[in-house]
Amino acid sequence: MPRLALILCVAVLLSACGGGSAAGSSFEPAKPGVLTVATAFLPAPGFWMGQPATKGFEAEFASALAKKLGLDRVQVVQVPFGQIIQGKLHGADLALSQLTPTEEREHSVDFSTPYLSAPPGVLARIGVDAADTHDLRDLQWVVSRLSTLTPVVMDRIRPTKTPIEVDDRTEALEVLRSGSANALMLDLPVALGLARDEPGLFHVLGQLDGDADIAAALPNGSDNREIVDSTIRALQADGTVDGLFSRWFGTSADDVPLILTEQRR
Repeated sequence: MPRLALILCVAVLLSACGGGSAAGSSFEPAKPGVLTVATAFLPAPGFWMGQPATKGFEAEFASALAKKLGLDRVQVVQVPFGQIIQGKLHGADLALSQLTPTEEREHSVDFSTPYLSAPPGVLARIGVDAADTHDLRDLQWVVSRLSTLTPVVMDRIRPTKTPIEVDDRTEALEVLRSGSANALMLDLPVALGLARDEPGLFHVLGQLDGDADIAAALPNGSDNREIVDSTIRALQADGTVDGLFSRWFGTSADDVPLILTEQRR
C-alpha cells in the first residue's frame, strides 16, 4: 500500500475510534458545562436533601453523572411530577425523580437504562404490621392517582376498606402522617428513605415480589440517551450506585421481608 494511502487509512481508523465526533459519543447539555436535572419532590428523603438539595441518592448520583460526562456542576429544577411524565422537563437535560418506566410514559419521554431496582415496598405507620396478604387487605391504604403502584394495591392486595385516593405522593404522605391511613405502597428505595428519615413514625413492613425499576427520563428523541445509558452502566460497574444505596438507605433490599401475593387473573 502506498505511504500516503496508509496514512489516510490510519487517520480514518483513529477518527472512528476516537469518539470525539461520533454520534452519541459526547453529552450535549442544554447549558454549557452544566447537567440540568428536573425532579419533582424537594425535599425527598434519601434522594434529594439539604438546602440546596445536594445530598441524597439521586442528588449525588446526578453529581457522579455530571463528573463522568465531563461537566462542571449540576443545576436542579423542580418540576411537578405530572409534568415530568408528560415530557415537560422545563429545559432540563434529564429528570431524576424516582421514575418507573411504563409503556404509556414512553410516549412522552425516553427512559434511560435503569439505575435502581425498585420492587413494591409497604411503608406503614409504626405499630402497624402485616405478615401476609390477608393482613395487608385489612389495612387502611392511601393511594396516589399518578402512581404506577396503585394497581398493585387494587389488584394484588384488594383491600377490604376503600383506599383514600389523592393526586400525588406528597398528599399521600400527609394522609399517612395524619393517621387517616396506615399504609402506602411505594418503590422500595423510596419507602426505605422515608422510614430512615422519620423512624419514629414510619417503617417498611415488607416488600412484594416484582421487577420494577427506576430510570432517568430524557426528552423524546434526545441525542444524549446513548451516552447517558453507558455512563449509568459505568457507575453501576465501578460500585458507585451500590455505595450510594448503602449510604442513603442504610439496608439492603434483601433484608426487607418478602410478602407473596397472588396476582389477579
